[in-house]
Amino acid sequence: MTQDELLRLSAVAATLGGCMRVVDAFLDKADARIQSFAYFATDVMLIFGLCGIYLFCSSRLGLPGLLGFIAAITGLLMVRTFGPGAYLVGASIALLGVVGLGVAMLANAAYPRTAPILWIASLIVGLIALYPPGMKWGVTSAGVLFGLGFMAAGIELWREHALLN
Repeated sequence: MTQDELLRLSAVAATLGGCMRVVDAFLDKADARIQSFAYFATDVMLIFGLCGIYLFCSSRLGLPGLLGFIAAITGLLMVRTFGPGAYLVGASIALLGVVGLGVAMLANAAYPRTAPILWIASLIVGLIALYPPGMKWGVTSAGVLFGLGFMAAGIELWREHALLN
């Protein structure tokens, strides 16, 4: 597989994973097996998407970008590996990872702004949703923003990569 093909597949995975994450935000009433499968498939797409996004601009991100990428992947894996009790910790690490990656992207003008801004907005909305506790709309909105960030990143990766060819 060529790097061109890998980046295109990663762009599709990020976009699809982002779309799936937006839908996942509204699956709270679905059957547990459906939720579990949907969340797993979403995380697989997000991981493959992140790999391509990072590969595309890694040379411009330095150590902060690498640490953000590692944290994002680690957080996504924690959610699936350690079970439901680890969701909050794993999701928080994944979100902080993409925010770190996004900040490195913005600081180094390494990627278009839309995805990093959406990831940062997801963190801000998620933090606001903590007070007062139980603000369901905030958690849902943070998840939607997180997914929209991946959709934007995938579309931007496709667009940026297409300009190179």
